[in-house]
Amino acid sequence: MPRRPRPSRRTSGLLVLPLLLAAGCAGANAVSSHAGSASLPPLPKPSVGVAPVTDSANALPLPLDGYLLNPAQIASVQQAQAKLVDACMAGFGLDFHFPPASKELREPDAPTTRVDGRYGRQNAQLMARWGYHPEGGTPADGGVQKTTPPPEVMVAETGTDKPTERFGPGGQVINGHKVPERGCLGQANRRLTGTPDGQIGDPQSAIDAKFRTMGAAQDDPRTQAAFAQWAACMKEHGVAEYTDPLAAMSDSEWARTPQPGARELKVAGADADCRHRANVVGIWYSVDYAYQQEVVDADPAGMAKIKAGLETQVRNAAEVLGS
Repeated sequence: MPRRPRPSRRTSGLLVLPLLLAAGCAGANAVSSHAGSASLPPLPKPSVGVAPVTDSANALPLPLDGYLLNPAQIASVQQAQAKLVDACMAGFGLDFHFPPASKELREPDAPTTRVDGRYGRQNAQLMARWGYHPEGGTPADGGVQKTTPPPEVMVAETGTDKPTERFGPGGQVINGHKVPERGCLGQANRRLTGTPDGQIGDPQSAIDAKFRTMGAAQDDPRTQAAFAQWAACMKEHGVAEYTDPLAAMSDSEWARTPQPGARELKVAGADADCRHRANVVGIWYSVDYAYQQEVVDADPAGMAKIKAGLETQVRNAAEVLGS
């Protein structure tokens, strides 16, 4: 069977969950895309220590962990943001509830220090039962229909009535109350970030670093050598159409059904065995770690600024939720 098209190698190694902080019904995303990292120069190849022998790196630390919000921190900031926006909107007499965050689909052994696993599926038992599907299968979307909010809701939330603008200057009067600059959402963001134009979530520089190092680690000759051993093993299992684990986990066939089929389970089972035989995750992780450490060490001042900003968000969120 010919190999099907798959997502970019820069993203397919991630088991990313829908954890973007909601930005309200105006549609302004709180975390930016990682596209900017593609234009950065390639990272120099770092020296790598002895790779751990492991099938899962989910419990192992990575240098960038402290510069990106972890799942518990994201949940706290999301809840605080929703509480602040709802209270502000109620002050205008509007019946509004901040959209809840998407339900996260996390595996039992998912990392707690970061939102993504980076190396794909790492639990042989889950792979044997669910293939590349989330545990329990792919949930239905529930048929939820998105609706356009009334104009006064959009104005109060963002300070503008223009759908193409994320925020506006405010100043409008709704039910006798003046809309603040950037609306209720901007006011909540200021409270949580401590800056006038604060943005909730990870800063773009940290997001770029995450994807930049992931791509470098995937393309590194040491990781590629492990992938080659993996591919040879897969051929022994009678699965010869994938050149690396990224191709196997990203096969578009898996997304066509809510439950894994026989072929998916065969591929996933072979994948788990070959990852183990070639120590794919251990080598991949050690290379990834080295690239991340290089990025962290290259800009101590910038990384300290990132960490301070995240700590401010987490601290202020705790204060809001405790008030």
